[in-house]
Amino acid sequence: MNARKPFPIVALCLLAVFSLTAFGLYSAMFNELGYEMAARAGLSMDELDRVKTGFTISQVWGFILIPLTLRRVGTDSILMAALGFGLCSSIALAIGVENYALFAAIWLLNGLVVSTLLVVINLYLLDKLANKWLPAVISGTLIFSTLLPMGAYPWLMAQVLESFDLSAFYVALAWLFFCSLTIGLAFPLGRISIKPQEKSSLWFYSAMLITSALVIYLLMRGSYYNWLDSDFFVNLTLIAASLTLLTVFLLMKLTRQPTASMQLHRQLKANVFMYNAFLAGFAVIASTALFNSALKMVLQYNALNSGFAQLPAFYGMLIGMALSVAVYYFRRPLSDAIVPIGVLMILISVYLFSQLPSNVGPGSLLIPMLLRGFGVGLLNVSVTIAVLLYFHRDERIEGISNFYLFRTLGGLVGGAYFSRVMQTHSAQASGEVGTTLNGASTNFAHYEQLLNQVLLTQGHLPNSSLGMSQISSVVKLQATTLGLSNALLVFILSIFALAPVLIIGKKLVAKQAIDAQRPR
Repeated sequence: MNARKPFPIVALCLLAVFSLTAFGLYSAMFNELGYEMAARAGLSMDELDRVKTGFTISQVWGFILIPLTLRRVGTDSILMAALGFGLCSSIALAIGVENYALFAAIWLLNGLVVSTLLVVINLYLLDKLANKWLPAVISGTLIFSTLLPMGAYPWLMAQVLESFDLSAFYVALAWLFFCSLTIGLAFPLGRISIKPQEKSSLWFYSAMLITSALVIYLLMRGSYYNWLDSDFFVNLTLIAASLTLLTVFLLMKLTRQPTASMQLHRQLKANVFMYNAFLAGFAVIASTALFNSALKMVLQYNALNSGFAQLPAFYGMLIGMALSVAVYYFRRPLSDAIVPIGVLMILISVYLFSQLPSNVGPGSLLIPMLLRGFGVGLLNVSVTIAVLLYFHRDERIEGISNFYLFRTLGGLVGGAYFSRVMQTHSAQASGEVGTTLNGASTNFAHYEQLLNQVLLTQGHLPNSSLGMSQISSVVKLQATTLGLSNALLVFILSIFALAPVLIIGKKLVAKQAIDAQRPR
């Protein structure tokens, strides 16, 4: 009964806001502050990319291991340990770490911290709050963990860097963890009662960890090795495929064992939710990466202008979130039906964006950005609310962990796939554009004459090296534009290929529910 008193509930909500704000900052830093992080730590961008890969691997490991550790250690101890580690790592980064090994180790630890916080905070919210408040509270936490990092942080971080350096963000993280730790110590949340259940063997967890680490490394570092054009990458892919088959074999052997995860995944609806999470991660992360590539590589916006152009998407996310919560409260049977609408909004925004020329002004980006934001808010919030409220008390640990695991994997697959698509289509487009630059062509001669006139008007004497430099930049821009446009269209086709599986799964779940209600 004490858990339902007003002030402890307020303390829990504040703890959730501070912790998930830290999670959101961590998730955005590598993408938005990569150059500053590398410069401060004295690393190259390739070294920072390896650290980012390790951070993602440890984050996925956290989702895999957290059900096991929570059942053995307890929710309160794990939460306090995660907050304490987060505070120490933030202070160390704020002071300054220039040793590569130490910097990488800190970010490996941070990966475990953020995944632990995401799962444990949601467990406490579901355990302590009344059901009628959960949709509103869950959507509120998503603002800090997901919507702000995707929609507002690109502009906000660039704006902060205009006046402060990177240490301001590390200090902010330390303050957030300090506030969270203080609240947790002043108002102990207690330990969530967890029903003892059988877990898989350590051999299975070892296979899962090794396989996931290798697969994530291949997905995130594929472009560095030029994908399957590298013998090293091909050999690693074969090893990863073998380990994946071994893991699947072990999973098949465990299907009849009464472990907590196996009991969860025997439910058709739970598996549909996991696929829904994968699709949401794929659609959201892939579309975000493509839009960012368009803003920075094609439109050539700097970080501040690119972030400002994405602000309408954040407003659209808030509208989509509000609609998702309203539908859940007032038209609950329709809450599952709005998920395809969110996917459709993202598809429409991607199509509109693919039709824009490379010299488009910021005003033309408003509608695609609003539609994308609306779709992301609708999809993310409705899926998260439906999934978190579906699991019974004894299923929540595995259910929440697996949900975020599948969503993260979907985002990784989407990002890697479209990195490869961009690379392939840009190379093809470069060849096609290059065929028009034939010295014997009258069109090329006319273009060269116009270019020389432009150089003269700018006060430069035309020469071959300067002219070829200008032509090279034009070819690069056109190749990138064509490659990105094709990648956006491939994204639409990919969603159309993945969506029917989700629709069929939902139909089967509905049929199963109808059959269960029929008198026998």
